Amino acid sequence: MKYLLDTDILIDVLRGYLPAVEWMATLTETPAVVSVCVMELIQGCRSKADLKAVEQLIAPLRRE
Repeated sequence: MKYLLDTDILIDVLRGYLPAVEWMATLTETPAVVSVCVMELIQGCRSKADLKAVEQLIAPLRRE
């Protein structure tokens, strides 16, 4: 099954929300993300550390 992740899920993962982190860890295929979601995440960054965390999170994801 293929997954297209929404910004809400990615924000939960970035914040360390355990159910989201655990769910993402169970995925057997690399999920995808659309450019709009990436831009929403970047827009929400308040520091370079936030931006680095976003970049690390989205790096392995497929782009759709």
